Amino acid sequence: MSLSKNEIKFIRGLQQKKNRQLANKFVVEGEKLLDEMLREDSSLIDCIYYTENCSVSIPETVSSKAISEKELQRISGLKSPHHVLAVLHITEVDIVPGDQEGMLLLLDEVKDPGNLGTLLRTADWFGVQTIICSPTTVELYNPKVVQASMGAIFRVQVHYKALTTVIPELKSVGYEFFGADMEGENAFTIHFPKKSALIMGSESQGLSDQLKDLSTPITIPKVGKTESLNVAMAAGIILSRYAAQTLI
Repeated sequence: MSLSKNEIKFIRGLQQKKNRQLANKFVVEGEKLLDEMLREDSSLIDCIYYTENCSVSIPETVSSKAISEKELQRISGLKSPHHVLAVLHITEVDIVPGDQEGMLLLLDEVKDPGNLGTLLRTADWFGVQTIICSPTTVELYNPKVVQASMGAIFRVQVHYKALTTVIPELKSVGYEFFGADMEGENAFTIHFPKKSALIMGSESQGLSDQLKDLSTPITIPKVGKTESLNVAMAAGIILSRYAAQTLI
């Protein structure tokens, strides 16, 4: 069964934030990402559109539609589509957990979709279950974020909250906050309590003065001459130090 013009228009429209917000849906593309989705929570799937070359095993209980490669190209946001595209429901989780042990990751004004996706992937690697983003951080369901997360978007809870409001609330239940900064205590020697929260600032500006005042500034010691580290790379280095302390 071929796609109608309205279906094509609707699915292509989900490449834009305003349409995702109106429909409360987003797009996942590629066999690997869809495999990850089906392992985690197939109830989020609205419909899967697949070609004859698709290798994903689609459950009979999931709504799906066989389409041609030409039709997939028409609804895909990728230059080279990967045989399958799914439309998923957006779920909102409002409650920020405050009683779990383990690192929380807070992101302030991270603008690059690739960076947010990589931060999700990095957080998932180190067992970080919750990320709290400032309202000005790039949208979670941006297609580039979804692709760069490599499936981590389905495992890490992401909240959008005013960080200056969330931090005092989490401090009241025992969290200690550490803000990545060019100047601060050595991240390699500092002791991280189990209930720790790491704040990463924007790619261009770093942490705001407000967030510096609400956290203990820490830095990754520099040996070479490179001016700065990518925000996702820096987060990975610090999270590895936390993991080394808590896993040994």
